[in-house]
Amino acid sequence: MYRETRIPRLWASLWVSVPDTADTLAEAADPARRNLTFGLAAVHSPAPSLIVPDGCMDLIVIDGRIVIAGADSTARMFHGSAAPTVGLRFDSGVLPQLLTTSAGELADRVTALDAVIGGSHSGAPNVGEAGAASVAGSARVLLDTAGDLADRAMLDLRPMALARALDVRSSSPAHTVTEAAAEFAYSPRQLRRLSAEWFGYGPKHLAKILRWRAARDLIDAGRSRTAAAAEVGYADAAHLRRDERSLIG
Repeated sequence: MYRETRIPRLWASLWVSVPDTADTLAEAADPARRNLTFGLAAVHSPAPSLIVPDGCMDLIVIDGRIVIAGADSTARMFHGSAAPTVGLRFDSGVLPQLLTTSAGELADRVTALDAVIGGSHSGAPNVGEAGAASVAGSARVLLDTAGDLADRAMLDLRPMALARALDVRSSSPAHTVTEAAAEFAYSPRQLRRLSAEWFGYGPKHLAKILRWRAARDLIDAGRSRTAAAAEVGYADAAHLRRDERSLIG
């Protein structure tokens, strides 16, 4: 089971992937409930799962340490463990600012947090050992770590505004890359450079990911592929399939 809770102050969503975790996220996100105890059912080793690109970056607790999951340009397989997995998924363009590094340097790979910002960030408990207490503890460590990073950062709102402009779910119809460059007073070269720093890839690839995800959301909600393709601006369902193949194989 996958569940997430929005954390507005961090421009992020706290998520956990584990069976039967009905209240763990709410407890972790709400300081008033942090002393409560939750029971988790036994967890069996999961099959590998496909992680699809979404234009976002995450902080994740893996093997008791915090790692950075860079923005994926294409889908990849994730080989999970029998333990719960806890993470913070940041809105597009946010986490690179908190880390004061370029998203392009972290794209398509997983990197230890302390290798990027220095120091030791191994305070997260080993999520394979202590069930619900460890899930809540890992969530608290992530929230505290992200909060410390956010307190030191001066967020530039332009990356989030650009991602919204390119996303058909936020801007209907979505801006073209040319329109977005004009709206933000960037040359195409400037926009490509900034997009690589903010998101890990260029604006055209970000727009492609966001449109495909918008279509996928509609299909998951019951729309036909043809209707979903038309609603988010594809020429036809074949165009949607071509983008899907290029992103997830």
